[in-house]
Order: sequence, then C-alpha cells, then structure tokens
Amino acid sequence: MNLIARAAGVVVIGLGVVATVAGLALPWTMAGGRHPDLVTIAGVAFLGPLLSGLCVVYGRSEPRRSRLISVVAGVAAAAATVIAAALARLVEPSAGIGLGGPVTVVGTAALVLGWGLLVVTGVGRLPGANWRRWAPVGVFAVALAVVAGYAISWAREGRFVDATTAGAAPETSQGQAWPQAFPGVQLVGVHKGLAVVRAADGIRAVWLGNGTPAWQYLRSDLPSQAAGLVDGAVVVVFGTDDGVLVTALDAASGAERFSRRYQSGKMATVHAAGSTAVLSGAGIGAGDLLGIDSHDGTQRWRWTPARGGAACDVTDLAGSPQTVAVALRCRAQGVDDVAVGLDTGSGAERWSWHAIQRGTTELRVLSSGAGFVTLTGAAPQRVTYMDAGSGSVGARHEAPGTLPLAVGASIVYADPGSAKARIASVEAATGKEQWKVDLAGLGGYQPVAATTADGRVYTLWRNTAGALRLLTASTNDGSTTEERAIACDTRCPEATIAAADGRAVVATREEKATKVSLSVI
Repeated sequence: MNLIARAAGVVVIGLGVVATVAGLALPWTMAGGRHPDLVTIAGVAFLGPLLSGLCVVYGRSEPRRSRLISVVAGVAAAAATVIAAALARLVEPSAGIGLGGPVTVVGTAALVLGWGLLVVTGVGRLPGANWRRWAPVGVFAVALAVVAGYAISWAREGRFVDATTAGAAPETSQGQAWPQAFPGVQLVGVHKGLAVVRAADGIRAVWLGNGTPAWQYLRSDLPSQAAGLVDGAVVVVFGTDDGVLVTALDAASGAERFSRRYQSGKMATVHAAGSTAVLSGAGIGAGDLLGIDSHDGTQRWRWTPARGGAACDVTDLAGSPQTVAVALRCRAQGVDDVAVGLDTGSGAERWSWHAIQRGTTELRVLSSGAGFVTLTGAAPQRVTYMDAGSGSVGARHEAPGTLPLAVGASIVYADPGSAKARIASVEAATGKEQWKVDLAGLGGYQPVAATTADGRVYTLWRNTAGALRLLTASTNDGSTTEERAIACDTRCPEATIAAADGRAVVATREEKATKVSLSVI
C-alpha cells in the first residue's frame, strides 16, 4: 500500500510542476492578457516547481533524510500556494478571470498534496511495471484532475453566478393581487406565461399566474447593460473591462445556451433579426454593432456605423429575418440622417437611404411586413416605406399620430388629438388608411407605450397627474375590447408594456429606482 501511495505522491508532484509552470505562462486576465510581475512569478516558480525538482534529486541521493526533505518542499509549496491564491484574488472580475491564476493555484496545491503523501510514506522505490499496481495511481490522478477542473471552473465563473432553472408552471392563483414589485430596471418581454425582467445584476423571470419566481441568472461580478428576446432566448449583455459578456438563456426554462465574451463598446439595446441577436450602442459614440447567433454565440458579423471617415450616432434600429435597418445621424459634412440596410447573416450593406429632415428630430425605423418604414421630421412625421431587400422607396404618408407601432404589414398610430384621442391604422406599403377610431374618456392623456400580440393592440396612456390607463383594441378594426386603470405610486416616469400568448404586462419604474412594478392583464 505504501508503494502505491508513494507512486501517487510522485505522480501528483509531477502534475503539480506541469500545472504551475503552465499557469505562470498563461494569461491571468482575459482582458489584455495580463500577468503578475516578474519578481512574483520568479518567487512562485522557485518555491514551487524549482525547489520541488531539487528536493526530488536530493531526496534520491540522501534517502535517510527523505521525510525532512519532503517537509521542506511541502512547506515551500504551501508558501507558493498562499502567494498564488492571494495574487489570483487581486484579479478584477470585470477583467475576466484568465486560466493562469486558477491553474497556478491548483498546481501549487497539488505540490503540497504530493509532498504530503511522501512525508507519510518516505522516499523509496516505486512499483514496478505491473499495471495492477499503477492502476489505482492512474484512477487517483484522473479523479484529482477532474476535481481540479471543477475548481478552476468555479474560480473563473461559478463563484460569481447564481442561476436557477424553471420547474413546472404553478397553478394560477385566482386571488393574486397586482401590481407586484421585483428587482429590475427593464421589462425585457413576455414569453409563455413568464415576464422576464432585467436588473443590474442579471435576469429574473416570474410566473404571470401568481407572481412567483420561475428562474434567474444573476452575476455578482459584472453589471448588466441590455437584454432582449431573440428566437426563444433571453440574450443579456454584461459589461467587462474590454467589451461585453453575452449570455443566452432559454426563455422558458432559464437553461444557459452559451456565455461568451466579445470586444466592443457599451451596448444599449438587443434586437432580434431572425435568429441573429443584434447588439448596438446608442447615440454619440455608439461603437460597432455585433450580429451574434442566438443559439451558439458565434459572431456572424461586426459593423462600424461611419460615413465620410467619421463615426455616426445610432438613433434607432429594427430587424427582420433578412435585413437589419439602422438609423444614423452623421456629421462628417453637416448633419446627415441616413438609414442603412445590413444583411442579417453577413452584416454586408445592402442599401442606404438619405433623409431630408426638417428640424432636429432624429430618424427612426420600424420593421413592417416585407419592408421597413422610416419616420422623419416633427409632428406630423413623414413616413416612407422601403423594401427590406433592395431598399427601393415606395409609398409615403403623414403619420396620423405621435406613437407609431408596427403591426404586421400595418402601422398603428396613437394620437392624443386636440379634441379627442384616437388610434388609426395605415397600410405601410401603400399609405392607405385602414381604420380610425375615436377614444372617449382619454382627454388630457398622452400615449407613452404600445405593443401588439394575438390580434390585439395595447396602448398605454398617461395624464398630467401621472395616472395610467391601458386600452386594448382589435387590430382588425380598432374596436376597444378592454380599458382599465393601471396602479402607479407617483407619476411613474418610466412605463413600458409587453404582451404575448394573450397576456399583457405593464411595467412602471420610478426614476433611478432599482425595482420595477409589474401589472398583469
């Protein structure tokens, strides 16, 4: 038995030497590939691999002092472990924990374990060529490598992540009182009976039936920047020292699809373009746009918003399965508002369209049917339809409202009106008005948010006192199907709405608040 334990100690020392040397050579951060200073590296290398190698040689020449030599080598390895662990803890999580630190700690810890085994057994002969004697040693080495792998994974990611997945949907609570407050700053969307909310520390999903938590993905090391629903996944962006960490989670279960880092600037939005997640900044200094496969995280393309040798502001973005339309404001030669169509799969420019603007209103784009519409100017805005593939310009019309919403191949507008509020639908490709409906009881209210799902249009209105009302109308003829007041503590400066599967969720949030209040309809 002592022979096997002695052999295990020697093997573990060998593995520890290799791991320590590899860890000192590998980058300790993912951002910038940084290492500790050379003096510290030399100290760890001396106390660990170098001194262990010298002790092995000396122990073979002085077998009577084998235990004392093993104690000296073990104490030196323990000192190297303490130094390596202290250095690894100094790495900022936002810079990304590289392999170097955790591997070095594991390697020096393996040296301590190996020399500890030799202290117990002493240095002497090893088992011969009989594989039966070496089999337990191999099993021990493999088990140790597996444990070390899990330890390295935990040190790099696991200790920062608090993730759960959803179980079976609970029975609906008939007496559930809404609204309810949840940690969050953004209502990401609604998916299969779940409301998905982004907070500074990650993503939470709650059951619409009773408001209980369904799943979560939280990080203690990185702040979230944006999130969106893309092809059945919640794509959330976390900020890092040199870019972003993008994690995709199955929207129904919370199971992780991928988590990958990309070099970029700060991201403000995540848009869906088929199965491509389009990540974009906003305004001045928006930086590059990224097109990422929402299933495996492959970066499909990177596009720089620039014209005339100068960067442009990103003012809006809309996606379709074939094309991504990006609205820009460029200033290389005066103010130039331009819409650019990018291929969803490759990011190549398909077309561009220059707007003739009157005033300072920024260009907007909406996806509508087989094309896009651009909105220019102040009220009443000028709406122009263009083909998604070629960018060819079609019909134009004046927007009969201040809040446009793409509903299939139509655009539905909500307008407070001078005498009476109304909603109207216009066919985007032809500019033909399909219907217009006056709304009673909304005098003094302004439309603040809108969404559509399952043949319904949901418009959220707010009056000067901050009171909110939600109007539900049919997309066929605009007839009102439901109207209700939404509870709000004060003026609720931030109010958004999302809907799916016959349920609508209104989210309200006070300025700079860390909680969002959800009302389920």
